[in-house]
Amino acid sequence: MTQHIQPRNLVILAFFAILFSVGVCVATTRHLSDPVNGVGAWDVEKHYLQELGEYAVQAYNLESHDHQHQLTFQKVITCDHLSDINHKLTIQAADHGVSHTYEAVVCDKPWIQIKKLVSFKLA
Repeated sequence: MTQHIQPRNLVILAFFAILFSVGVCVATTRHLSDPVNGVGAWDVEKHYLQELGEYAVQAYNLESHDHQHQLTFQKVITCDHLSDINHKLTIQAADHGVSHTYEAVVCDKPWIQIKKLVSFKLA
């Protein structure tokens, strides 16, 4: 005795198969989002890294006390996660309109809202 699949059950099965496929495509597309500024991370992480880069430049400007050479943040080019809290950033920043590349290490402990510029130098 053979069993036949009812057309109604076939439609329900097709609906869930399509729904699953769309979910997989959306998840894959979000995970493989295109790199911005060479970072190649998710949108949330990209925003976080740009904030760290801005913080690094601002902290450098405060520590340098040289009001003649205040840097203007442009973008984070790359980031290496040295640990969960230490991030080595390659940053593009301008000095009087001239772009230069800098390396910065930032220690970030967001759970206690502490950031610290560990080092900042011309790359």
